[in-house]
Amino acid sequence: MSALVVRLALLCVLPVLLLLFASAMPGINPLWDFANVAGLFCAVLMLTLFIYSGRPLALPYFDGKFFMNLHRDLGFAATLLLVVHVGVLLISEPLVIDYLKPSASWPMLSGTLSLVPLLLLVPASLPGVRQRIWGNQRRFRRWHYVLGTLMLVLISLHVLGAGFYTRDSWKGFVWSGLVGVAIAWPLLPKAPLPRGHGPRRRRTASYASWLCLALVLLALAGAAGYALLANSDLPL
Repeated sequence: MSALVVRLALLCVLPVLLLLFASAMPGINPLWDFANVAGLFCAVLMLTLFIYSGRPLALPYFDGKFFMNLHRDLGFAATLLLVVHVGVLLISEPLVIDYLKPSASWPMLSGTLSLVPLLLLVPASLPGVRQRIWGNQRRFRRWHYVLGTLMLVLISLHVLGAGFYTRDSWKGFVWSGLVGVAIAWPLLPKAPLPRGHGPRRRRTASYASWLCLALVLLALAGAAGYALLANSDLPL
């Protein structure tokens, strides 16, 4: 379990640190910076959904419900950070509402359009709805992957097009590379899971929820810390 915690923390934190502190941009104001870094953490969590897709892993040696809940709750965590991103921006700068209109520029419009597959993914993933629409698991996984890929591409167009944290071309290449790896990850052949000694540990699903809650708190704390640092007299 500790190895999974470390991997998830690194996956979520390292890309954000790279984009924020390499060729750092000046702070705008604390609320604006907090909201945008929360949005950046949201985008990174969307990447992890393709890595931790609900398929059981060799370690931790937990039952399948843990991994299913981990994928589900990572999605909830990303959605919560998205709400923080949009909500705080609207509070700090009401004119941001113009970015949600059809007349907005394409980087802003792509961010708004990414909500469409997200709003389809969340309710359609509920067991009762899923079975009625797709009937079998294989068909559901195919459409879930397609909608998730569309959402990630739209979010990436938003991140790259806005350009505040990806203005340097090398940052754009790094982000595009991360997105490409994430999208390709579920399609790569997977080795059969090794048999462990005895049955997998059960009643661990709640651990996934606590882990995702910790990631949300880490992201919010990181966004707040960066906002304070970027708007202080200390050099980045």
